[in-house]
Amino acid sequence: MAFVVVTSLLDMVEQHLLQLNPSLIRNVKEIIVSLSHKLCTLQAFLEESREKINRPHAMEADIRGVAAQIEGEIKSVMRKVYQAANRRGMYVFWEYYDLSMALEQAVTNIEKIESRILVQNANDFSYVGSSTNDFKEDNVMVGGSLQYASDIENEIIVGFDEDIEEIVHMAVHPRSIERDIISIVGEGGIGKTTLAKVVFQDQRITACFEIRAWVLVSKEYNLKEMLIGLLRCIMPITRDISNMDEAQLEEKLCRSLMGKRYLIFLDDVWTMEVWDAIKRCFPHNSNERNPIMLTTRVVDVAEHLSYFCDIKRMKFQNLENSWKLFSMKVFCPPALEKLGRQISSQCQGLPLAIIVIARFLAATKGSLEVWRKVAETLKEMDWADDKTSKILLLSYDYLPSQLKACFLYFGVFPRNCCIPIKKLINLWVAEGFLKLEKNKSLEEVAENCLLDLTNRSLVQVDKVSIDGKMKECRIHDRLHEICVKEAEKENIVRIVDETHALQVYRWISCQSSHWPITQASCGENMSSEIHSILFFGKDFYFSKCRLVYSCLKVLTVLDLSLVKYLHGMPSGITDLIHLRYLALSTIGSLYKFRLLKLQNLQTLIVCSWMEEYPLQLACDILDLPQLRHLRLEKRCSQYLPSVVRENLQTLYWLKVTSLERKPNFRMVPNLKELGIYIEGGLLPGCVDSLVHLHLLEKLKFEIGRVERFCLPTAFPSNLKKLTFRRSYLPWEKMGVIGKLQQLEVLKLKDFAFRGPKWEPIDGEFRVLKVLLIAYSDLKQWNVNVCHFPVLERLILRNCWDLEKVPDSFANMRTMKLIELGNCTSPLVASTNQFSSTNMLLFKKMPDEALRVRHVGTKVELPNNEISEEENVESSEEEIVEISEEESAESSNNEKGLKAQKKALKALKRNALRLSKLKRKVWRALRRK
Repeated sequence: MAFVVVTSLLDMVEQHLLQLNPSLIRNVKEIIVSLSHKLCTLQAFLEESREKINRPHAMEADIRGVAAQIEGEIKSVMRKVYQAANRRGMYVFWEYYDLSMALEQAVTNIEKIESRILVQNANDFSYVGSSTNDFKEDNVMVGGSLQYASDIENEIIVGFDEDIEEIVHMAVHPRSIERDIISIVGEGGIGKTTLAKVVFQDQRITACFEIRAWVLVSKEYNLKEMLIGLLRCIMPITRDISNMDEAQLEEKLCRSLMGKRYLIFLDDVWTMEVWDAIKRCFPHNSNERNPIMLTTRVVDVAEHLSYFCDIKRMKFQNLENSWKLFSMKVFCPPALEKLGRQISSQCQGLPLAIIVIARFLAATKGSLEVWRKVAETLKEMDWADDKTSKILLLSYDYLPSQLKACFLYFGVFPRNCCIPIKKLINLWVAEGFLKLEKNKSLEEVAENCLLDLTNRSLVQVDKVSIDGKMKECRIHDRLHEICVKEAEKENIVRIVDETHALQVYRWISCQSSHWPITQASCGENMSSEIHSILFFGKDFYFSKCRLVYSCLKVLTVLDLSLVKYLHGMPSGITDLIHLRYLALSTIGSLYKFRLLKLQNLQTLIVCSWMEEYPLQLACDILDLPQLRHLRLEKRCSQYLPSVVRENLQTLYWLKVTSLERKPNFRMVPNLKELGIYIEGGLLPGCVDSLVHLHLLEKLKFEIGRVERFCLPTAFPSNLKKLTFRRSYLPWEKMGVIGKLQQLEVLKLKDFAFRGPKWEPIDGEFRVLKVLLIAYSDLKQWNVNVCHFPVLERLILRNCWDLEKVPDSFANMRTMKLIELGNCTSPLVASTNQFSSTNMLLFKKMPDEALRVRHVGTKVELPNNEISEEENVESSEEEIVEISEEESAESSNNEKGLKAQKKALKALKRNALRLSKLKRKVWRALRRK
């Protein structure tokens, strides 16, 4: 779309050309400013014309072509300027002369476009008047954060009550002797997944099944990813598990489920091939019925399993339920109720369409004209001609141009892809189609755009962080189809897979099993077209790859994070001087690569895909002038820059050792997120300059080989999230942390603090909302309601010496969730009455009361020797040496008794060995 190209060109002019050395642009600054003004005018014209007619203006293709040509020419000249500056040769003057000529020609070309628009459009650029999108200033979210307040347990479900009861009954009382499959069948967007999630989290289900595992299958499924996804619901996923092949993963999943009552949910199944590939992983446990739930829009899939399958066919919502759902998503005043009922009925009972249209109308702030226009448009649609897609497309058509660009960008991601929020935001910023707003960073603008798309129900929250903020998102596959179709129509996204060859578009999404971009496929004369390449191939290895082709010289985004490269990095990347976003997964040394040539780089992500081969990087990467976000391995040593770098916002990880000078954090004053990895004994005060990071909100400390770690005497005043790992500090040192005035989230991992007793002090942790303690020797925890006055979530994991959760947590009005992961049964038992106590004490409704969640319970042995590794949801290898055949066929008492005895002996042997290991660990900790 022309808006993306023009805005990207404007971003390059304002954020890069005007930021060059003043002495070098002295003679061309006036031209740059003139070009900037003309681009702003074009940008406004494109926005207003789209809002006026809800389709591309007749001149939009020409504007896009001219802007793309200008962008390519300026980038070509700038490439020569950067290369000349690197050589520091005599040709710098001539290169800037070429830049001056290119800018003058750009202004001339835009003036020609302006003249053509004047002839074609009598209204010139003052495209003002009545418009179906006259809510322009109100429909974009201002401020706010990516906080996701409602989870699925509190989601309002309309018209599903009987369905929920029926499916819960099917799951708890399966009819099959061997295995029961519950198929939920219906059209895309009818609510299959929403219904299944409500059932999945129903209290009767959680009480009945020891293990519940959920995985998204999708049309283009990957068996290995499915297996890892199911295992992730049962146990932590280590690097060793990730590196297993399919056969090993199948065996591990089967052993983890053996002897347990489990419920498996397979979401979005398209073919029987999926079931045939994975069914052998689900063991037939003696005297237990283990239902498998699946959702599918393909009736044949459900009917193929009908021999031992309950089929639940989803129905469309009736008129009353449609109106109820509609009115819950948008405030409908009496004056608009008639129109609202008409609109909701025209959605033909499809919940996705009702919700998307309702959330779109909510953004109009009650515009009568817009409501009338939507009602008329829906009435004229032909239901037989894929009306659902047209309804969803209607919501897209009314988006402002910037939100259209953000929405279309989802087309570069595979169908049903889970997208990390931070990655998405960094990509949007790098692409340059976001308009800078006063007193806001581009990242904040991106957050607001994402929040707006979420509020419009065009983007779904897939995962939230521990403090309830959006962590990952996705879009519904029906919306993804529209996104890809519209992006290809706009000539902006090209998906390259096994059936679609490479064509030159602005954004290239590689979803094939091979690298598709070669000199032959790309061509010589496409240098101004391909701006982004994102690779989504699986288990793809590169030994050699040359990327410097003529079609890649203006490349802005290169995401190779899923490519496992074998020799440092692909040759020629450092010649792509326009790169703003670079993500790599590699092994070996990167010393010989001159990353400092990438002067426009904003986001750099480099990780090792083999733990035994740590990366080796140059220590001066932070000297990149435009760098905003850096994510490296913990063991990659970096020095803070010698000059102030105000752009840097994210730094993971900064390695600090006893051999290095004290880091001076004044050099990166605008850091918002920082991870510090410490090795070697540090002198007190080594990181005290942290206090100068006034914008820092998130700080992580991870300790390696350290004899003694000293807390800073003071922390940044704006700190909101703080994490310690393996710092082995005494609880008495908690005072300086408890005094932080803005601290909302505190995570203490892997013996961050140690000792048997913690007594918080009154007046500390005044605003703390989330507290996590994982792996701790804490035994006695004296807490009262004054210590954590606004705490909402308490997460305890592997706290094996703690036998009781303090009763005070049940007496806190603000407490919403207590989660116990792999804790002892006495600790779990101590929370049994917490929910009812909290509800009675504060007269809460059931959906508002404190929730207590148990994720695995530690196995205690008769002799009270506790195994370090055992939990209910993750069996040890030795315990499950019983063959699958023996487990499946042990229906008679004799075989079942033998199996139980064998498992008990294995458990005792394992416990004895691990109890010895535990004593060694404690002795080592005490010496330390």
